[in-house]
Amino acid sequence: MSRAGRGIDRVRSDLGQLAQLLSPRTGLTFLRAGVLDAREVAALGVALPWYVGRGPSLGLVSAVNAMAVGGKTAIHDRSGALTWRELDARANRLANALAARGLRGGDRLALLLRNGREFAESILAAQKIGVVACPLNTWAKPKELRHTLESVEPKLLVHDAAHAEQVRGAGIDDLPVVVVGEDGAASYEDVLAEAPDTPPPPFTPRRGSSGVVIHTSGTTGRPKGAARDASRTGVRELIGLLRVVPFHRDDVILCPAPMFHSFGLLTFTVGCLLGATLVLPSRFDPEDTLDAIEEHRATAVSLVPVMIHRIASLPEEVTSRHDTSSLRILLASGSAIPPDLRRGVADLFGPVLYDLYGSTEAGWVAIATPQDMRERPETAGRPVPGVEVAVFSPQGIRLVAGQTGELYVKSRALFEGYTSGEEKERLGEFMSIGDLGHLDREGFLYVQGRADDMVVVGGENVYPREVEEVVAAVPGVREVAVFGAPDREYGEVLVAFVVGDVDAEEVVAACRSQLASFKVPRKVEIVDELPRNATGKVLKRELLPRIGA
Repeated sequence: MSRAGRGIDRVRSDLGQLAQLLSPRTGLTFLRAGVLDAREVAALGVALPWYVGRGPSLGLVSAVNAMAVGGKTAIHDRSGALTWRELDARANRLANALAARGLRGGDRLALLLRNGREFAESILAAQKIGVVACPLNTWAKPKELRHTLESVEPKLLVHDAAHAEQVRGAGIDDLPVVVVGEDGAASYEDVLAEAPDTPPPPFTPRRGSSGVVIHTSGTTGRPKGAARDASRTGVRELIGLLRVVPFHRDDVILCPAPMFHSFGLLTFTVGCLLGATLVLPSRFDPEDTLDAIEEHRATAVSLVPVMIHRIASLPEEVTSRHDTSSLRILLASGSAIPPDLRRGVADLFGPVLYDLYGSTEAGWVAIATPQDMRERPETAGRPVPGVEVAVFSPQGIRLVAGQTGELYVKSRALFEGYTSGEEKERLGEFMSIGDLGHLDREGFLYVQGRADDMVVVGGENVYPREVEEVVAAVPGVREVAVFGAPDREYGEVLVAFVVGDVDAEEVVAACRSQLASFKVPRKVEIVDELPRNATGKVLKRELLPRIGA
């Protein structure tokens, strides 16, 4: 069989599976769009070369959506609305402009962009010409930005004008830039205007190149660049996710979660694959989110837990003013959601919460459905179909149901490795996710916290999450972070940082009444807020220096 013939077979195999999944729910599938017809694929001009020797590409999906549902709204953002046809044409223009500036397959394109069309177009354009997109944290300080840019080594940076000061402070003077929202020679819109909207020419992928580099949260140190090859992202695992979370092609998906992290990017990927409509606010505000659900009749929303907490904390007179009855799915990820907040979501929106457990390195691992959370309030759900989770002891022995150990994952959605050359620990085909937990006899996963967060107090193992749940239940406590601090006598002791209208003595008393003595925090600090990153994870490294204050 010719190479082109093998490419067509791969299209049939991969997208055929997706079409079979979607057709019962939507009636409009990739099959009806012509994706599985070799003549239709050839009519896209450049589509088939993208597939030969590669896997699925969002660049191809964008072209397919332009043909299949071209007049449908693809994106609502701060600049208005774009149809799928308009979005694909703008992505083609950017791809051609990048190629004219010398970017080739395997080169890296850095993105310092808020959610919106420019982020979407940059991702699509990069995949159309085989360039590796590298989204960067828009919250990064200049020193952090410099470090990530140096590790990525991009050939060009696209950034919002709002982040110009960060870029100047990073001091990467020889890096070419394109600026969104600013007039001039490097204006994003001018760059698009100078290029044709025809599909870019075919490219030959470089050996070892990757589709995207996503940076980790950096909660305990510097963020690491995690490389993902689009050709190895498992369609089977993606289909498994869609079998659990009931997305369909007619969805309007609101995504305030930052798309420069893996969760927001996953939401964008799902929206593209379905040809759904995406609502992309450039910033998060709790009441604005409720406004957007009502205005756009959003059927799905992606939020990190701190966003959910802030919405659930709004006064009832505010939440009751908004009609959110259109919402079927609230997809959450980024950090653990305590049982009381899960119940609060059900009270506010109904049984719509799907709690996704995963990581930048491991992709999507498990999902707790509304029914799972009703029956097992603390579970992370069952592993996504196509993903296998195993629990290992420190000696590398695979543990049985009910035994706690380090969690390992086997999946085609695993990352390729860090750009620094570092690797995650592996045992055969399984990769460590860095968390401790166990599986029960029915296959439900329970996560007890980061393996490196476990605190050994006088020889006793303590999981901070257990203590955090007790403290969170104290009246007046809004937020809490518990972790270990060095101690001469015990090796380590627990410290707690609490936000809320509460006394430290009340927190200690609650812990003494419910926990063993070695689990009671030795120090409780009442603070105005907890430092967090863009996905809402607490930056414990910023709290450690306060312990001795």
